[in-house]
Amino acid sequence: MPRLVVFDLGGVVVRICRGWDEACAAAGIDARPLRDPRSHRHLIAPVVHAHQRGAMECDRYAAELASIVGGVTAQEARRVHDAWILGDYPGIAQAIDRIHAAGVDTACLSNTNASHWEQLHSSDAFRRIRRRHASHLLGLVKPDAAIYRAFERHAGAAPADIVFFDDLPENVDAARACGWNAVEVDHAGDTAAQVLDALRALGVRA
Repeated sequence: MPRLVVFDLGGVVVRICRGWDEACAAAGIDARPLRDPRSHRHLIAPVVHAHQRGAMECDRYAAELASIVGGVTAQEARRVHDAWILGDYPGIAQAIDRIHAAGVDTACLSNTNASHWEQLHSSDAFRRIRRRHASHLLGLVKPDAAIYRAFERHAGAAPADIVFFDDLPENVDAARACGWNAVEVDHAGDTAAQVLDALRALGVRA
């Protein structure tokens, strides 16, 4: 039976926008079509990773993002960024309580950034998680194997102790390659039920 349940945050614990258009709508900004989505992804990825590693502060990130996307100001890009988190998944806070009641500890390991991390403190589910680790605090991002090893050191946990829930297959695959028991969650479904079902299959009576 696992000793530590580790959650990704966006797509497992909290609902997030799944793309630029959705985030623009959440921010109340008219979405500007991306001129070349494939090229934009290539250009945006290193900026996002620098932000998530804590190597770029939020206002600079917003300015860089606005420059790449085009058609929005840095202030609008910051509003879009700030609107990305949509709130807790139904039932996930209660699922975390049940995990604790079953005698199993909890942690998170998320690719995020300082401003979103601050927003997450208003989440009931996030506040219930006992050990909180994130990319901008560790200076590493998933799916780099180094972040999983850094988490193990900080949490004092061995791979065999961990069951990990993430909604991105590349992060799940990387965790499995590090010896973690990793479960892919469908972000469009009932994430709390998926977590509890997987844990029961592993012998956790939550």
